[in-house]
Amino acid sequence: MAGFLPDNFIQRVLDETDIVSLIDSFVPLQKKGKDHWSLCPFCEDGNNPSFSVSSQKQFYYCFRCRASGNAIGFLMNYQSKEFLDAVETLAANAGLELPQRVQGESFEKYKKIVEANSISKDFYVKQISDHPGGSFIKEYLNKRGISDEVIHDFELGFSPPGWSNLQDYFLKIGKKDFIKSEVGLFKKNDKNKIYDTFRNRIIFPIKSKKGHVIGFGGRVIEDEMPKYLNSAETEVFKKGKELYGLHEVLNKNRNLKRMVVVEGYTDVLSLFSNDILYAVATLGIATSKNHLEKLFNYVDEVVFCFDGDEAGMKAAESAMKIALPIIRDGRVLKFLFLPDSEDPSSLLEKEGKEQFEKRIDSSKVLSEYLFEIILNKYDDTLENKAAAAKEFLGLISSMPSSNYKNILVQEFSKKVNISLENEGKNVIEKKRVKIIEEKQNNFELDKVTKSIIKTLIDNPEMAHLEELNVLLDSKEEFISKFINFLRSKEKPTFPMILHAFEMEKSFLINLTEDRNLISPDSAKEYIIQAINFLQKNNKTSFLESLKTKHFEGNMKENEKIEFKKILLENFENLDETEIKILREI
Repeated sequence: MAGFLPDNFIQRVLDETDIVSLIDSFVPLQKKGKDHWSLCPFCEDGNNPSFSVSSQKQFYYCFRCRASGNAIGFLMNYQSKEFLDAVETLAANAGLELPQRVQGESFEKYKKIVEANSISKDFYVKQISDHPGGSFIKEYLNKRGISDEVIHDFELGFSPPGWSNLQDYFLKIGKKDFIKSEVGLFKKNDKNKIYDTFRNRIIFPIKSKKGHVIGFGGRVIEDEMPKYLNSAETEVFKKGKELYGLHEVLNKNRNLKRMVVVEGYTDVLSLFSNDILYAVATLGIATSKNHLEKLFNYVDEVVFCFDGDEAGMKAAESAMKIALPIIRDGRVLKFLFLPDSEDPSSLLEKEGKEQFEKRIDSSKVLSEYLFEIILNKYDDTLENKAAAAKEFLGLISSMPSSNYKNILVQEFSKKVNISLENEGKNVIEKKRVKIIEEKQNNFELDKVTKSIIKTLIDNPEMAHLEELNVLLDSKEEFISKFINFLRSKEKPTFPMILHAFEMEKSFLINLTEDRNLISPDSAKEYIIQAINFLQKNNKTSFLESLKTKHFEGNMKENEKIEFKKILLENFENLDETEIKILREI
């Protein structure tokens, strides 16, 4: 989403933001020397401050887990904000207004998708009243306990049977350019013919927190598969980040204290129809870290509501494991399991709002549920107590340091009658070291290529050198992406580079720690020399590999031809062994 705002505006936002003050409002900092320090909020760093914030560079960096970035990156990582949301927050803090007109191809695409979705939503809504099948849809929803008011507020719709209803409508209103598969509303068959994604389904518009329609969910009316269908992911619609009903929850509640996560669209609608106005649902996928971080941005208490069957139990355990790394002091996670063969709609019909909310109030807190799923697996023997302790320590090793975590360890120690405080620290430290080692060893390049990258970081204008084109076909995909990124930006900065290459962030920071700066005057010559060396070295390596294949007798015919060609081109410099090979092939 970076392309939706001009780079100069993003830079101005960063210039107007003091990163030290920003981070200090979330993580207390202490000044030591020229920088500010604290325990890292992103990793297990014991009692030693490893998290550095530089006022001069307007940059943060952890010397343990290598987390790093600017003010925008901090909000994205600490609060799981989208890029645009982070920029908006900082801009508001700085008293800056977002540009009214933003440039770029990606933004035009964004606008087109949002407009296409808005028009489609109006079309689907209209079909409930205008299409002969619409009345059946409304009756079906009412029977499920969904009120007319909720149908209206959530703007539920109907996609009639047929392959081209939405296409025909776009053609009718002169929006032929919207009939593309990339807008997420259409698909292509084997013969390249485009058809409507949603046919004969109840339509659930999925909205951003600001109310823009970013995608759709569709439920079949008859026994067809799949039962639920989402529109394709686009630049504006990512299933792993969105929550159905979040816009409506935020719109209906001024003093929101908790949210309930239910399993499906109709569950959300049933709760709203019974005046329980704080329910959301994931979009047919498991709960993700992004989902939870988004929820905890608004409330301190999140309640998972699952069916009491085996599938519900598995989903709950999965959600618990996903949640552990983001649980901190003050965040409450609870689990509500419904009776067998009941869903929120049926249970609300039987018990009513008051009784259902009592169930929510008395749902299992995280500690109770965590202890239960572990201890239920083991009997009371010493061996099984030790096994239970091992599983417990393995699970909580992903949790950040907190008072809550310490209390969990103390209470579980009582359950198994084993002192786990020191053992827990050892397990966590081993896991932390392993993670750091994996991160550091995950990405490796030869020294010459590294030096080229380091020179380009300091002299990004050199990315346009024609000599660098030979690296665009490198077997290392990162090299070509890195060069193309620098070429695509007018004035790329180091924070911009780090934001674009999240997976290689630690590698890039390590490069810049040993600066050995090369002056702009010398940079061009240095890069050209390095490229020439790489080409010569690659050629030598290639020749040596062909020699090995020749002696092993497994050289292919095309390799023989290539080898002979190279040897003839360098005939004057061949040694006796190479001359012998030339005669043999």
